[in-house]
Amino acid sequence: MSYTPKPPALLSRLMRDYIRSHRRTVTLAALCMIVLAAATATNAWLLQPALDQIFIRKNRAMLLAIPAAIVAVSLIGAAANYGQTVLMRKVGQRIIADMQIDLFSHLIHGDLGMFREQAGGRLISRFTNDIQLMRNAVSSVLTGLAKELLTMIFLLGLMIWQSWELSLIALLLFPTLIYPVIRLGKRMRKISDGTQEQLSRFAGQLDETFQAAEMVKSYGREDYEVERARNVVEGLYKLYMKASRVQAFASPMVEAVAAIAIAGVVAYGGMEVIKGETTPGAFFSFMAAMLMAYRPLRAMAGMNTQLQEGMAAAGRFYSVLDTKPVVRELPGAAEMVVRGGEIRLEQVCFSYGELPALSDISLHVPPGQMAALVGPSGSGKSTLMRLLMRFYDVNAGKILIDGQDISTVTFASLRRSMAFVSQEITLFDDTVLANIAYGREGATEEEVKAAADAADAHGFIERLPQGYATRIGPSGLKLSGGQRQRLSIACAILRDAPILLLDEATSSLDTASEDSVRRALDGLMKKRTSLVIAHRLSTVRHADVIYVLEHGRLVASGTHEELLTQEGLYQSLYQSQFRE
Repeated sequence: MSYTPKPPALLSRLMRDYIRSHRRTVTLAALCMIVLAAATATNAWLLQPALDQIFIRKNRAMLLAIPAAIVAVSLIGAAANYGQTVLMRKVGQRIIADMQIDLFSHLIHGDLGMFREQAGGRLISRFTNDIQLMRNAVSSVLTGLAKELLTMIFLLGLMIWQSWELSLIALLLFPTLIYPVIRLGKRMRKISDGTQEQLSRFAGQLDETFQAAEMVKSYGREDYEVERARNVVEGLYKLYMKASRVQAFASPMVEAVAAIAIAGVVAYGGMEVIKGETTPGAFFSFMAAMLMAYRPLRAMAGMNTQLQEGMAAAGRFYSVLDTKPVVRELPGAAEMVVRGGEIRLEQVCFSYGELPALSDISLHVPPGQMAALVGPSGSGKSTLMRLLMRFYDVNAGKILIDGQDISTVTFASLRRSMAFVSQEITLFDDTVLANIAYGREGATEEEVKAAADAADAHGFIERLPQGYATRIGPSGLKLSGGQRQRLSIACAILRDAPILLLDEATSSLDTASEDSVRRALDGLMKKRTSLVIAHRLSTVRHADVIYVLEHGRLVASGTHEELLTQEGLYQSLYQSQFRE
């Protein structure tokens, strides 16, 4: 995540990835800019005949012609300005939208390791704060920079054509602006990087605090959290003020240089008019062109800071986009065909970084049978399920389904063969119907209701204010824990997959609901290969085989009755729970 390309390389890549495909629209907008720049220069030139012919020579014929020409040129310029603004903003907004979609697609198709490495607040900041900076840069730079540059070129051309001597005086101080502008840009980029990192941390802190609101209040830590937020906000305030000072410096700097140049031009040009070397009209036309030329110069100096902010944001965007997932689908991966759903692990080892999680695990679940994983917390049960769904890749060994190595098949075909219910319930801020239907694309309302009924959820759903159309809030917070769990089980029932993975699927249910759902799950498991994690051993007494894990190792296996006859962890766990 340390990829920080330089602005030229970054611009080249943005051009290649996102701008090149819009070259026809950009070309049309560039033509509009040229027309606008020419109209601006023409209006400056028209001041010469206006002064000389109308005000000095009293030429009545020009009294109508020149004002008419000014109006016509202004209307043409206005139309060209409208055209280039709309076209370039269309391109800019399309580019930003494409970048957001590409970033989201990259993350959602990546592995879970990408989310573990990046805090949620930082990733959200890439989509919000960074995208907003890029949107500002694209809107101002694509829409404004080219237009201002072309306008300045046309006006400089007019100035040189009218008087190269006055132009030399006006341009003499221009080079003095180059170094300060570059320095300001670098300074702005550094400040922008710091600001965005602070915003990322702040977003993460807010999310963390709001999620833990009950804990904060139960321990009376409101003031502590306010102070934590105050420290971050004060840091952001200081960074924003630094950025404001840098941005504010560009315009006065150009104004100071322009004032000196104008003074020099007035002194020299006034002398030329007094000596009769040039006309008042020509001089004032030159002055108008020069004053008009300083406006785009001042605008471009201000745009440079926005451009640097946008480039810094684009660098952070690419730093995420260029992160390669560790778990990848092999080129030409086969479609997995599940017949019976046999699961086999052969000497599987896995660790989270340097932290060992599973060591030399070998187990077998015959087709259509139920296997249970039991053991203390941290023994590796949930990790084993994650490996089975290939959220992570094993460090050593193999995982086979119906004899097919899961590392050689497509993600879609592998995960399509499984229905998973976790104790960490995940629901969306949507309707009950949409949350259950998430289990199978294209499911009908009747199928959703049948799955809900099988999960003992239909009754409470019907009592909700809008029934199946009721929105359940972020993470289903409008529902009880048991209700959320039953929706999660209904989602898995609807999926109707040949392999069923249950990680404490009934942990949040009361006794009556658990019995009802247990009967539904028992019926569902009769036709499927099932792997069940359970802390309450009473729920897995009828498993065909029970595997006992401890500290990431397989320490025993057998049926409930067989394991009870052996002195060991299972017997100890069962006796402890029986006493409770």
